[in-house]
Amino acid sequence: MEGGLACVAGGASQKRVSRNFNWIWYLGAAVWFLNAALAMRHGNLRLGVGNALIAAVFLVAGIFFGRMGKRTSGRGNGRRPLE
Repeated sequence: MEGGLACVAGGASQKRVSRNFNWIWYLGAAVWFLNAALAMRHGNLRLGVGNALIAAVFLVAGIFFGRMGKRTSGRGNGRRPLE
């Protein structure tokens, strides 16, 4: 397939998109933590703990992908040049 997603799948464009959209993980974590707090406030402990665990997963994913973006941001596309 020419064009479309096939062209964006590798290279610098993919890194720029992943760095620019890393904040979405933190936003998701904040929403899930808010949902957990509301569930616990209304007396549903099991739902609140489940939502807090999901929020923790979002938070860890945000940290992981944030570090991964910083690690590869200074080395071009991470591939060795052809010789």
